[in-house]
Amino acid sequence: MSKKYYESYVIIDGNLDDNAVQETISKFTNLLKKNEIDILNVNNIGRRRMAYPIRKRQNGFYVCFEIMCNPGVIAKIERAYQLDENLLRYLSIQVSDRTKKEKEVHFKNKALQEEAKLAELQASQAKEEATAEVPEKVEN
Repeated sequence: MSKKYYESYVIIDGNLDDNAVQETISKFTNLLKKNEIDILNVNNIGRRRMAYPIRKRQNGFYVCFEIMCNPGVIAKIERAYQLDENLLRYLSIQVSDRTKKEKEVHFKNKALQEEAKLAELQASQAKEEATAEVPEKVEN
C-alpha cells in the first residue's frame, strides 16, 4: 500500500504549562516515528480561545502534524489520541494533491502580502521620521 499525505490536528488542554504542552507534542511525535510514519512538519499553531468550551476548558493549544503514512495506521494513532487525557479534540484528514497545491499557493500569497504590508509600514515610518526631523519655519 502506498503512503498518503495526512494532516492530523490535535487540541491540547490550554490550562497546561508550556513544558507539559511540549512534552505532549514530543510524546506524539515519538509515537508517530515509532509507527513508521514520515513526519513532514509539526506546526505549533499556538494557544487560542475556543469558540465553545470542551470538557469545561475555554483555551486550547493547537498543533498540526503533517504526515505521510499508510491509511491503516491512522486508526492506531487516533486510538492513542483518544486515550490521552491531555487532548481535548483530534482530527485526521487525508489531503489530496490538488488541495495540497492550493494550500501552498495560499501560504505563498499570504507571505507576499505580509511582506508588502511590512514594507509599506517601514516606508510610512521612514516618512514620518523624515518630516519630524525637518524643523518648521515660523513666520513672524
